[in-house]
Formats: sequence, structure tokens, C-alpha cells
Amino acid sequence: MEFLKALTEDRVLTGRGHAGRSSRARWLVPIAMFAVLVGTCVLYFRALDSAPVVVAVDEARFALHAHSIVTHGTDLAGNRLPLFFHITDPLNPASDSETWWQPALFYLVAGVFQFVPPATWSLRLPTAIMAIVNVILISLVARKLFSSGWYAVVAAGILSLTPAHYMFARRALDYFCQLPIALAWLLCLSLYAESAASWLPATMGLLLGLGLFTHISSWIVMPGYLAATYIVFRRLGAPRRAFGLLMAGFAIPLVAIIPALLANPSLPAEMFSHYKVQTSWRIVERINIYWGYLGPSYLLFSGGSNPMFATRQGGVLPVAAAVLLPLGIWSILRRRGDPRRDVLVFGFFFAPLPIVLAMPQDPKFYTPRDLLVVPFAALLCAIGFERLFERGGRTARLLGVALLVAIPFQFVGFEKYYMTGYQAASAWRFDEMNLEAVAEYVILSDDASRVPLVYLSEDVGAPHAYQWGFYLLERRRDDLWARTRHFSWPISPSVIPAGSLLVFNAVDPRLDQIRSIAGCSLVHVVSGVAGAPAAAILRRN
Repeated sequence: MEFLKALTEDRVLTGRGHAGRSSRARWLVPIAMFAVLVGTCVLYFRALDSAPVVVAVDEARFALHAHSIVTHGTDLAGNRLPLFFHITDPLNPASDSETWWQPALFYLVAGVFQFVPPATWSLRLPTAIMAIVNVILISLVARKLFSSGWYAVVAAGILSLTPAHYMFARRALDYFCQLPIALAWLLCLSLYAESAASWLPATMGLLLGLGLFTHISSWIVMPGYLAATYIVFRRLGAPRRAFGLLMAGFAIPLVAIIPALLANPSLPAEMFSHYKVQTSWRIVERINIYWGYLGPSYLLFSGGSNPMFATRQGGVLPVAAAVLLPLGIWSILRRRGDPRRDVLVFGFFFAPLPIVLAMPQDPKFYTPRDLLVVPFAALLCAIGFERLFERGGRTARLLGVALLVAIPFQFVGFEKYYMTGYQAASAWRFDEMNLEAVAEYVILSDDASRVPLVYLSEDVGAPHAYQWGFYLLERRRDDLWARTRHFSWPISPSVIPAGSLLVFNAVDPRLDQIRSIAGCSLVHVVSGVAGAPAAAILRRN
């Protein structure tokens, strides 16, 4: 391969050797970068409609609220173009709830729904596009950090083939929205260190201010990045005006919060309560959790124990990071002086800190909350590779190439399992009743003979009702959504119209009792993705 051949040539990377050879290498860099981008697009856009096989509850929430924004200009609760989205029971939007979500992904999905119908692939398209943007941004950041464009190709390739980046780019979850903000901030910081352009401080401040509305953890992350920017400015000897512009840019998006707080004064307290933020000291526990997020078992091999966020066939980062990552950190700490590189070490070790400071529910190994570790780790791995190539002998260079080659080899195995076995193994955690198959059966039944009402049992509840609503929305069956009700036992049989369908968990111990008392017949058992019985559908006689 020309790419590896070029990389193993000392003279190409260091600038030594014949001008003709260096010229050929310069042509190879954009070709290699283009190949990385094309490969990333193929990987990340492939099978968006079927992998993950289940549209998770949180994904469905983004879909239903975004569709409501497109069709009515309001969220499901009727709030017009809200800054924060109130997550309530979709079948009873006026119900009480302490859950408020940041707006970025809702409006990005709504933007897609303006042009294409709601579907699994279109719901996930914004995060997949963000992943491509991340690869482009990290290559631009790396191009400023390294003397050779090959290292930009390396950084982009590592990020593209990082398991956590790939997994969460395929899910419509707002955790992912922070990554392009962080990379754009790094790029602006690198540009400022290079040129001290007067427009960059305000741009950085504005980026970080907008980043506050990507995910709830951004209210810790973005001020942290703002503080890091301040320190970098001090080290660069930036003028006072730069500090003022930075803070002014950060403050501008905060103005939008004022009307939101006036309309919902209890919003901050409800957010604090919903995420179960811990205010007790618990120092030892916090330290253990922090180091757990930096441990090799989590980062390199397991990626956590929750099958919703980890395949257990790979960690958050490629295994090659076991060598490249610490080598990159050591290289920076050993030769400090470039604040653009120093800030990468800060970003890597800062990533788990918001989890430790807030201590929300399930604080351990919750991969999506730790996603910001990924771009910083990819850049640090590229620096580790640079260390092997620029300051090592032939053996070190061969080790560097071997580690690089190992990354796509590992990814091939990871991606193969992700597309096959993982889908069946994890589907029950996303939806133990396989509501998509339930929706297909109910639609067929309604086409054959109108179903008066559809009742979802308490096992479905408000969260999974979002999934039910999405599957009906995707199939353009708003009429069935209007005929959907919650089922609470006990219930008077007389209020259930004859011919109505009732959906229960297949292992619900009350099935025989309900069939007897409510006068229902079992008409269909839906299997889960893995083949086990998932849902039982009853019909009112």
C-alpha cells in the first residue's frame, strides 16, 4: 500500500530526502484523506435504518418532538419553539414531569424532517453527519498540530475507527452533539495560537456558549473549556480585548435562557432533581469512579457493562491506544511548551469530570456521558504515533505501523459483531416487547377490520409509548396513535370497546386473569429480535 510505504519512509515525514519524493508524498496526503472520508461515509451511513435494530426510547423522544416542531411549530406539550423540551407522557402531554432536555438535537432532527419523512434512517442522519464533520474537524486540528499532513490522516482514521464514535454516531442521542463543538473549539484555539486573529476569541466564546444547549453535561463541560481557553490565552500573551471578546461571545447565547426561566421558574430545580445530582462529598467513591473511566479495562476492552452502550467485544477506544495513548500523553508532558498540545491532555483527563462532579444516577461506566474522551484520545494517539516515527529507530517505526494496521483489523471484527450478534443480544434492553413488530401486527389487524382502541399495558408506560408513537409515525398511522390509550389494571371491561387490542408483556403473570375478567382472547404472540416471546396481544370479545 502506498500509504504505509510512504509512512515507513523517514525522509517523507521529516522532510529529508529528494524534493521529488516529498512532492509525491504531498500528493498522497489528500488522496489518503479523501479515502478516509469516503470510507467513513460508507461505514457510518450503511444500514442506518437497521443497526441498531431497535429505535431506543430516547431516540423516539427526539423524533416525536421534532415531528411536532415541523408540523405544529410546538413540542408535544404545545410550547412554541421551546429552548428546553419538556419530556412528559406522550399520551398525556400535560402530565407532570421534571425532565427537561437540551434543544440542539431536536432542532437538527426537525431540520431533516423538513425535507424527508420521519424514518429510522432520517432520525439518525444528523448524528451520522456529525460523525463525518468530526472526522473533517479532527483532520484540520491535526494539520495545525503536526508538521506533516500524514498525521492528520492518522488522527482522522483513528477517530473514524474508534468503536464508541462509530456506535453513538448511529444513534439519535444528544450526547454526541458535544463532539463537533469540542473539535471546532480546538481548531479555533489552534488557529489563534498561529495567527492571533481578532475574530477568533469571540468565535470560540460563541461556540462554547452554543455548546451549552447540546447536552445537560455541557453546563459543566463548556465552562471548563472556557477556563482552559483563558489559561491558553494567558500563556500566549493575548491582549485584554481577546479575553473580553471571549466572554462576550460566551454570554450571547445565555441571553436566550432568560425568557425560558421566566416561563418556567422551577426548571433549574427540576433538572437538578431529575438527574439526581449528589451534593454529598463521597470523595472516595468519586475518585474510584473517575479512575474507573480512565482504566484500561473500560477504555480498551469492555466499554462498560451496559449492553445498550457496549458490545463487550471492544472498548471505547481501539486496543492500539494501550501504547499510543500513554505515549502521546508522556510526549506532551515531557516536552511542554505548546499550549495547543497541552490542552489535549487537559481535555482527555477532564472528560469524566462532569460525571464525577454531578454523580447522576448510574455514574459508573456510562459510556455516552464519557464520549468527549474520544476526540482527545484520537489526537493523543496520533501524537504517540508521531513520537514513534519522529524520535524512534526503525523498530519503533515498525511498531507504529503495526499498531496503526491493528486498528482497522480490530474494527472489522468489532463491526461484524455489531451488525449481527450484538443486535440480537442487546435488542431486549432497548425494547423487551418488540413494539415495532407489535405495531406491524396492529396495523394489519386495523386494515382488515377497524380496531376501536389500542391499549398499552403499564409495562410499556410513558417512556416506551414514545417508541410506539414513533413506529406508527414512521408508518404514517397517526390515526392509530389517536386511538392509543394506557391500560391500568384493574379496569372495568365495559369501558373497553369490543374489538379493541390490548398489548402486554408476554410473561405478564396477569394475562390469564385479564383474559377471564375483561373478556379477551389471546390473538397473537410477538417474538423478540432474538426469538423469545416478547409481547402478547389480546382482543376484547
